[in-house]
Amino acid sequence: MATEHGQARNEREFLASIVESSQDAVIGKNLDGIVTSWNRAAEDIFGYPASEIIGQAIVILFPPELADEEPMILEQLRRGERIEHYETVRLTKDGRRIDVSLTVSPIRDASGQVVGASKIVRDVTEQKAMRLRGIRRRQRASLPRAVTTPSRRPCGPGNGMRYG
Repeated sequence: MATEHGQARNEREFLASIVESSQDAVIGKNLDGIVTSWNRAAEDIFGYPASEIIGQAIVILFPPELADEEPMILEQLRRGERIEHYETVRLTKDGRRIDVSLTVSPIRDASGQVVGASKIVRDVTEQKAMRLRGIRRRQRASLPRAVTTPSRRPCGPGNGMRYG
């Protein structure tokens, strides 16, 4: 029995170290949208220390025009559905808008009831900007070339132009 408890504790510690060492934000929340856990990458990405955000509503990270996303996400979670690679925008503590890719998975208790969610957040701001630059470059390359150098023909008699 003691060995089983020790094994379970070691497994929990190992899983916790995986979450803490992740480059992606790993955020836990309950079905009311309240943050229950927050890893180091979440601190780096969003700028909030865990002590400041745990217990707060997750919508603090939502731009005002996207606040209606959270009720839809929570409804899907209550049905036990997972949301994969959802691209959206979130806010950092200093008010910057960042592009993110979210995967949100339901967390179930021992009886199988959904009791919360695990949210994996990846900052894709730079990748999205690089993609956009590539698209713009291809668009410019496909535009017809405009004449950019003026004609160098001399003006005056003998150049094929008629005067008055």
